[in-house]
Amino acid sequence: MNEVFETLANVFEELRSESGDREYCVQTEDAKEASRELKKKQKAFETYLSRLPKEDREFLEDYLDTVDHVHYKEEQRAYYQGIVDGIQVLDGLGIVKKRMRIKEFLKKFSR
Repeated sequence: MNEVFETLANVFEELRSESGDREYCVQTEDAKEASRELKKKQKAFETYLSRLPKEDREFLEDYLDTVDHVHYKEEQRAYYQGIVDGIQVLDGLGIVKKRMRIKEFLKKFSR
């Protein structure tokens, strides 16, 4: 299972990394607005951090790194879930031929 997951994760990550260059890339207005808002606040936050004592600054930076890492992992999970959901929809509609490999793949990601 881990070998299958790691292989798929690498393929999905490569596809995802290239997704910004695709003409069919999904980018919602909400996400664009949130990104713009973050950019506006980032400079003020960096100024704030620079005024803190070193120990406090390092604590906050470590905490934010952890939050970013967890956010990234959750984003990856949601991305993989979307792919699995898409395969299940195609399978349910009969568009994907019934094959044991698809059933085995879906079983590995089911709980």
